Amino acid sequence: MLKLRLSGKKQDFKGYTLLEGFPGYGLVGTIAVNFLVEKLGMEMIGFIESPLFPPVAAIHEGRPYPPLRLYKSDKHKLLVIMSEFVMDRKIIKNVSDMVYDWCESIGVKRIISLGGISIRGKQDEVFCISSDQKEEKLFEKMGITPIREGATTGVNALLLIRASTGGKIPVVSLLAEAKQDYVDPLGAAMVLTSLSDYIGLKVDTTELVREAMVIESKLRQAMDAAKKAEKAYTPSGGHEPMYA
Repeated sequence: MLKLRLSGKKQDFKGYTLLEGFPGYGLVGTIAVNFLVEKLGMEMIGFIESPLFPPVAAIHEGRPYPPLRLYKSDKHKLLVIMSEFVMDRKIIKNVSDMVYDWCESIGVKRIISLGGISIRGKQDEVFCISSDQKEEKLFEKMGITPIREGATTGVNALLLIRASTGGKIPVVSLLAEAKQDYVDPLGAAMVLTSLSDYIGLKVDTTELVREAMVIESKLRQAMDAAKKAEKAYTPSGGHEPMYA
């Protein structure tokens, strides 16, 4: 049902960090990983395909791309997986299992999910969930608030469960406060700042905030196109989406 297609020769990714950015609150994760791919000059190394995915191609700078793609940066020892469509709840477990199993098989040292969470007051906090409770003190020192009670959903949730129930790779979820009904580049900038503090990756988000309107327009067009294709593809005319 799912196929992972990798391009080029086999490569050693032992010790790399995988960043996951699927659509969710404010499209924070999607914006964040798109920004990293562009600014770090990351190379596309493959994609995941399935007959259950909507028949849509993401168009970037005039070129068509699969909507669920993998990128790498050897310089920063990073892998990125991104999706530009909201995933049907029927395939979320299959996708999360494939991602986690692949990461275990290639020696990835950790998985970090980037996403958004509803605003509590001012839009000024980043929260975290970790499968490794030993890291909570580290997050608190960085000003990142561990979530101790609540729930999370989607691919992010299932990756955390895998890691917490015998998985070999720890999973961390970084969640920036974001506006639910809007594309929120500010939330993406916040989560990238916390990511930078956590893994020591230098990321200047000034441009991300400045280009918020342009980024919002591009992503909204891509997501709208994916939703229309998905609706046309679904026999029932729609379904209840779950967010990563």
